[in-house]
Amino acid sequence: MIKKILPILLFVAMPVVALFSCRKANTNTSDLTRNYFPLTLGKSVTYAVDSVYYFGSVRLKTEVKSQLKYSITDTFTDQLHRLSYIMDVYSRPYDGAVWYPIRVILITPTATGLLYTQDGTQYVKLMFPVANGFSWAGNQNAQWQDTTYAYLKNWNYTYQNYHLPYFDGYESFDNTVTVLEDNEHVNYQNIDSAVSGYDTYAEEIYAYNVGMIYKDWTHTTWVDSSQNKSGYSVVMQAIDNQ
Repeated sequence: MIKKILPILLFVAMPVVALFSCRKANTNTSDLTRNYFPLTLGKSVTYAVDSVYYFGSVRLKTEVKSQLKYSITDTFTDQLHRLSYIMDVYSRPYDGAVWYPIRVILITPTATGLLYTQDGTQYVKLMFPVANGFSWAGNQNAQWQDTTYAYLKNWNYTYQNYHLPYFDGYESFDNTVTVLEDNEHVNYQNIDSAVSGYDTYAEEIYAYNVGMIYKDWTHTTWVDSSQNKSGYSVVMQAIDNQ
């Protein structure tokens, strides 16, 4: 069965949620590996974004270059009385253009991990402490009954390359960890004749005291060996952090 894509994954603003604001300091912890996603008010990371969208029904391929900025701007208490963080996301078409807001991401640190809610879907982005080879069901809270999100089911996040340096194409980082979220290939377009299939790859890399510095999310589907594939591929590379 062909999994459906998550439409306009990175470029549709989610509705603003009514929140109770509270100004509190960062959560205290003795686990230093939590610093791969530092939760500090004012923290921001800017990315160069290369997106490719495939529209199989009309045989159209569209490439888009832009910049995104993720900035932690406030805190609130969720329904379970947990300290949570608001991360505003801004977009602009090129360096020097005016930033405009496109979405709000909600982040809740727990005793064992990091809950990350984007576009109405909650992910367990990280688990603590970080350790090579550790795996978890990062999309366990996704709404799989909604066909839009069905392809997220059964992803198995795994830590790799812990405490290794990484160059993201723009900047070098001394201490990083890779999260391989999914790597699925069902049939191969232009090889398996007249069969449907899909290709899903998701990887994120985090730098110590910075946060996410690289992201590659790809999900395409096709109904035969022609070029009529649908889906997207988005690559984000950190170019600045504050």
